[in-house]
Amino acid sequence: MTRPFGSLIMVGLLAANGAQAESRFGRPVIKLAEPRQYGFFKLDDNNFPFLSNGRVSVSCMVYRGRKRYYVEVGVVNLSSERLILQREFVTFDKPGYTVVKTNTFESAVDVATSVAGPFIPAPPPPPTSATTTYSGTGYTYGNVTSVSGTATTTVDNSAAGWHALGQAIAARRYYQAQTREQSFAQYLAIFDYAKQPLVIEPKRAQLYIHTFQQVKPKKAPFRITVVVGTDRFEFGYRE
Repeated sequence: MTRPFGSLIMVGLLAANGAQAESRFGRPVIKLAEPRQYGFFKLDDNNFPFLSNGRVSVSCMVYRGRKRYYVEVGVVNLSSERLILQREFVTFDKPGYTVVKTNTFESAVDVATSVAGPFIPAPPPPPTSATTTYSGTGYTYGNVTSVSGTATTTVDNSAAGWHALGQAIAARRYYQAQTREQSFAQYLAIFDYAKQPLVIEPKRAQLYIHTFQQVKPKKAPFRITVVVGTDRFEFGYRE
């Protein structure tokens, strides 16, 4: 397979070389085991690795959440004939561990559900201390001394002010994360591999998103294999 991706990649993609970005949708991107074996194009500030044989170009980006691996596979038909894919054209292989394909749409629902609802602030702390100050005047009449004045109690509520500021910051971060996760859930639902066409017309491209879950969540090298007709494109990753 050759590294050149051809003049056609995808609309809006820019050619680039270099290492992968560190995260996508707030999730760490898995590094390639041998990045020099791949070409790269840039999209959304991420560098996507790809392989090409002149007829077909395939890109593969993998990033990981708490429970799942998210695998974005782009296929570009560089030929003058229709390209027909099998439904299970992407496989995930991690030697020594069992990895199963999960429903991408259900993964999108899980992501959206995780940030459903408004931000709930923590209750403010109680006053930390109270100080009483006495002021007054005294006078003596004979053997009797009298004092008149007032007592003022001051409550220290400074902790409540810092608490309110902290909660405002926490609320902003929560809603930023909520927006990001909702966008990600929508992205998964739109490009769910099960809903995408398996026929790619000449000079056209298609994106497919697969999700996988590991029975025992341990980090280890793995391989994504993309089969297009009689061609196999392998992407090796290390964790």
